[in-house]
Amino acid sequence: MEDKKKFLADLRAIWRGIIGDEGGHCPCCDRWGKIYPRSLNETMARSLVWLAHHSANGDWVDVPKRAPRWLVRSNQLPTLRWWGLVERLDTEDTTKKHSGLWRATKRGLLFAQNRLQVPKKVYTYNAEVERFSDELIAIEDCVGSFDYSAVMESNT
Repeated sequence: MEDKKKFLADLRAIWRGIIGDEGGHCPCCDRWGKIYPRSLNETMARSLVWLAHHSANGDWVDVPKRAPRWLVRSNQLPTLRWWGLVERLDTEDTTKKHSGLWRATKRGLLFAQNRLQVPKKVYTYNAEVERFSDELIAIEDCVGSFDYSAVMESNT
């Protein structure tokens, strides 16, 4: 039994090396695997600012119905969850995949107000966070010259 555990541990270590480098196909299931770096970008930052403005009091926002078209089409809110900046309300309706209701977290509100820095990059594998970069950024680093009210005017 110990031999099997060691064998599996060795295989997992090899696989971690493969997905942490250039990526590759799993020899067991032939599925592609790679740890992907994701950076916060301007569209994500503007999406967060819009959501933070509309959910500042903790209310859930029906993004598909209320958000500007550019925000809905960009589909960046799910990515912001990796930094803990937004959250989505689960749905109990089995006919729908998601509720469409979102809000900024406390952390997201602080970042949107330029009062908090977050890791510049998140590294994900299989849609799960593996680690964060050590380098931190502020929202102004994503949007350029940052003025909350000006960003909000362009996000309406």
